Amino acid sequence: MRATRVGPLVPGIAAAAGAALVLAFAPWELWLVAPLSIATLYALLQPLSPRRAALAGFVFGVGYFGLGVNWVYHSLRLFGGATSFFAVFLVALLVAICALFPMATAWLWARIRGAGGRSTPTLQVRDAWLFAALWSLSELARGKVLGGFPWIIVGYSQTDGPLGTLAPVMGVYGIGFLLVGASASLVVVLRGATVRSRASAIAGIVILAGMSAVASTLEFTEAKSTTLGVRLVQANIAQSLKFDPDRLERSLRDYRELSLEALPDDIDVVVWPETAIPASFDRVLPDLAPWIEEVEARNIDVLSGGFEREGERTWNAVRQLGGTEQIYRKHHLVPFGEYLPFRSVLEIVAALVEIPGSDLSRGSDQVVPLTIAGEAIGVSICYEDVFGEELRSLVPESTVLVNVSNDAWFGDSAAPHQHEQKARMRARELARPLIRVTNTGVSSSIAYNGAIEGRIANDVRGTLDVRVTPRTGLTWYARTGNWPVFAVAMAILSMALLAAFSRDYRKAHVGVESS
Repeated sequence: MRATRVGPLVPGIAAAAGAALVLAFAPWELWLVAPLSIATLYALLQPLSPRRAALAGFVFGVGYFGLGVNWVYHSLRLFGGATSFFAVFLVALLVAICALFPMATAWLWARIRGAGGRSTPTLQVRDAWLFAALWSLSELARGKVLGGFPWIIVGYSQTDGPLGTLAPVMGVYGIGFLLVGASASLVVVLRGATVRSRASAIAGIVILAGMSAVASTLEFTEAKSTTLGVRLVQANIAQSLKFDPDRLERSLRDYRELSLEALPDDIDVVVWPETAIPASFDRVLPDLAPWIEEVEARNIDVLSGGFEREGERTWNAVRQLGGTEQIYRKHHLVPFGEYLPFRSVLEIVAALVEIPGSDLSRGSDQVVPLTIAGEAIGVSICYEDVFGEELRSLVPESTVLVNVSNDAWFGDSAAPHQHEQKARMRARELARPLIRVTNTGVSSSIAYNGAIEGRIANDVRGTLDVRVTPRTGLTWYARTGNWPVFAVAMAILSMALLAAFSRDYRKAHVGVESS
């Protein structure tokens, strides 16, 4: 059967659906847009040949990532010193690369299920979940390629949605798998060829709703009887000034003053953001010694971001100022931001874009929580909190999570809010309170269920004092990670490939197409 001819409106509708999907993420958080957007794409794919499906998937991705990650321009142009043309070129290249993943999903789906709408009514529900499996595998791959870029993974759209309750069960990729499967099933409900196919699709959606409801009643970790007083410090130092050597002394004074200004007696820990000390620790610690002695006398621990140097090597790190001077060195670096992959080939990029701290060393994979104020604190730096699979290594030892970041690189865009949304999902996945402190916002105290308990808005100088309740135990996701969703997706794909192979074999040798 030949593929149905498709009008020129299909690519435009696909691109619009992809762009609309961005509204499901922070700061808009219109979670219902996500299933509607994905269902639109899935409906468009129904009559398409693999080649036309690939085009629809690609333009969907261009709309999706074109609006979802265009904040990279701020980092490259405003703060990286790249020319406008080169910054636009690099952003366009990033968007095009990201769009390859939905393109591959659409092409494979159309190729496996057969072009021209040859899926029989009894296979329509199977095809819907095949699409979900391929989508999830593509997202898992995007989280790994070149160090991983798992930004605006579709499951994040449900941070406040009904499927968000499943975060401690299966994590953000599992939520995405179910969301895409339900969205595709919705198309079967509306366009299914038989009552049986529609009933099967409805049953799947109802089961999913029941799983979400049951998960909302479960507690996976236990609260400790003690609490921890934490002050978040956001000095709001502009990125254009942050690494100016002439401003170092003033920056340190800002953080010292904010840390002790009207400080309550019950504060145990003060947290400064990533690179709050925009120099090596050994350079500034002698000057900070009198102030550190003062806070130690008040039984207060201070955690600060900065740079740790040892010989020719430099790490992006978080250090305890005073006390036993514990330190955490960032191990998941940002490609093209903190290191240059394939440096021998891409040296020209380093010459055209100047980002401070872009040639850093990688810390050890053996992450050990810092013992601060009697609690095991699991520390991550900036981009590391988008990798739930890696943050699992912080539990069960860690009872509280702390992420320090510098989202000033993103300018006045959606990215700081999207980043906070990812931290909220990590809190839900691991069922741990999470303290998130940034240079210019958004800084927030996040409860173990992802709820915001306090926030310092973007582009605001200030502090936030909170009481945090440490928690112990493990969620299902903390035990298993992303392996279950990967295994299920691979099983669905394998069965679909086997069925497609059998169909083609029988058609070629018997002349009968399997139904």
